[in-house]
Amino acid sequence: MDTNIYQSEGIQSLLQNINDAIYESSEVGNTPQLFEPINYINNLQGKRLRPLLLILSGLSLDGKLDSLLYPAVAIELLHNFTLVHDDIMDNDDVRRGKPTVHVKWDLGTAILAGDGLLGLAYRKILLTPDVNQAQIATYFTNALIDICEGQAMDKMFETRQSVSEKEYLEMINKKTAVLIQLACQLGAITAGASKDIQNKFSVFGYNIGMGFQIQDDLLDIIADESKLGKKVGSDLAMNKKTILTTKLIQSGQLKENIKDVDKFKKYLEKSGITDEVSEMVENYFSSAYELYDVLPDNKYKSMLIDLTDYIKNREK
Repeated sequence: MDTNIYQSEGIQSLLQNINDAIYESSEVGNTPQLFEPINYINNLQGKRLRPLLLILSGLSLDGKLDSLLYPAVAIELLHNFTLVHDDIMDNDDVRRGKPTVHVKWDLGTAILAGDGLLGLAYRKILLTPDVNQAQIATYFTNALIDICEGQAMDKMFETRQSVSEKEYLEMINKKTAVLIQLACQLGAITAGASKDIQNKFSVFGYNIGMGFQIQDDLLDIIADESKLGKKVGSDLAMNKKTILTTKLIQSGQLKENIKDVDKFKKYLEKSGITDEVSEMVENYFSSAYELYDVLPDNKYKSMLIDLTDYIKNREK
């Protein structure tokens, strides 16, 4: 697959539509104290994976771009809300190479900006045309609660010596996978797909989300730091429980909290766990690809496949 998918004309066009819609929903108005930090985090452009997945899911089912943009923007605003609050909780100074909101402004402003992002997200959900807005707002709300619960589990696990693999998988499902799952599901719902197809897209998003987060755990240790865009081993430094630490502790090969990346890598090399975890990632993405067998062939299906390939093969 071409890893320059973000340079393709089709993706560039969709990104322009997404970005325009995001900026339109957060004009500064008369309260710059609220909207300047909101626009700041929205301008720290990441890959926009979640809105792209939502829109391509919907377009592959003959959905309308104008309708799909509403939940797509809502998903990205919700994602940015989680980033602002996660940065506060983790006391992070940098986000995507720039100062975090609570560092650039202050703690109170960052909390307010996060709240504002969430409100703007709900406004978009409740304005989505051609759907049962109460239905998608219910899905959206349930996902928000799951994300908060996943974040709470992640923080709780930092103070524990070990967690089980089952606990870890539940945590990343709630903290990470649920939002990607929601994006794909809302794309299908907004396109007017049948309940069966909606469920298939939900499973598709779940598998991408799980594979994405487990892959993230791997990249935090084994990635090229210049490509990763942040210091490797940041999860170790914060005593985060990842799939790697979980499996090493369960195997009995790791009996202490290690924050030194090189030392941790030596444990991994002896254990063979890196290959085991890589296989987990492969299995989740293989399950995700099963969706394509039931989709009609069109250019948006091809773009969705390319985006899935990009996520699977990313280096940061």
